[in-house]
Amino acid sequence: MNQKIDEWAPRVGVDRACRAFGVHPRTWRHRRQKEAGTLPDRPSRAKPEAEKRPHPAKIDDATRTEIRSTLCERRFCDLAPAQVFTTLLDEGVYLASVSTMYRVLRADNLTGERRRGHRRKGHPVPQVSADAPRQVCSWDISRLRGPGPRDWFYLYVILDIFSRKIVGWCIETEETETIAKRLITITCQREGIPAGQLTLHSDRGAQMTSTTIAELLEDLSVTRSLSRPRVSDDNPYSEAAFKTVKYRPSYPDRFDSINDARVWMRKFVSWYNTEHYHSGIGYLHPTDLHNGTANATIDARQQVLDAAYQAHPERFISGPPTAARPPAAAWINKPTIQTKS
Repeated sequence: MNQKIDEWAPRVGVDRACRAFGVHPRTWRHRRQKEAGTLPDRPSRAKPEAEKRPHPAKIDDATRTEIRSTLCERRFCDLAPAQVFTTLLDEGVYLASVSTMYRVLRADNLTGERRRGHRRKGHPVPQVSADAPRQVCSWDISRLRGPGPRDWFYLYVILDIFSRKIVGWCIETEETETIAKRLITITCQREGIPAGQLTLHSDRGAQMTSTTIAELLEDLSVTRSLSRPRVSDDNPYSEAAFKTVKYRPSYPDRFDSINDARVWMRKFVSWYNTEHYHSGIGYLHPTDLHNGTANATIDARQQVLDAAYQAHPERFISGPPTAARPPAAAWINKPTIQTKS
């Protein structure tokens, strides 16, 4: 049956078959000849090396060396090729075009910024930690809206990063290192921090990097830690505290006077330190962790959880519940542990 079909089927020419498959007939014949080994050898059209002539515009090696040495001279080493070209023209010398100068420099990997420029100082990543209160404090300044446009009050806050307690604050009408100095001095005295124990971290604001603050911290034997420029994550505790301040439902759009701002902030600090359940410290009050009374609260919570588990163990699929505890240490830029693969 298949033989009869082959006999009845019309023959299809090469051209029609190639058009149906999208192949040029010459390509098909070329491949057939190549597979059969009957493809004739064609002589290369490339000229032999001996007959090749250099391009008439090509510069010789001596001129190339002269261009490179001229561009690298002491008086030209900080100038762009266009400026070197113009200087030589004024001196009555034509060495090469500007594009040729760039081509010579590019061949020797000498392109790029030729000026010395300003060397930027690298700032190390600040890494500080605290496993107890009164070891590391973070401080910053934030603006509060006053009664009218461009009226600002300045909120200074010092925060213990381990307990998250606000240990010092003030609101003033200006932002100066004198106010910061007074606040830091009073806070250290009130907290009874011994010399050489405290590290004070901040960003690189003008007040934080002033000579007055540097001298004060040296007199108090307080170690200073500074964030990197334009890196807000280096001062996370102060930034988070300011966000909590300004996201309180009672926070006004503007304060009518500086006394109103101080009264509001005094109520906020009392709430924040003694009533606020802080998520970063196991939902404890900052004052409890700062004063060392947090363990009693944790034990009392654990007794309630144990009683609930004993009453209905079937409700706790993952096992007995555990009361949340604060982290063992608070870090600014905690180092990452690299595991060996």
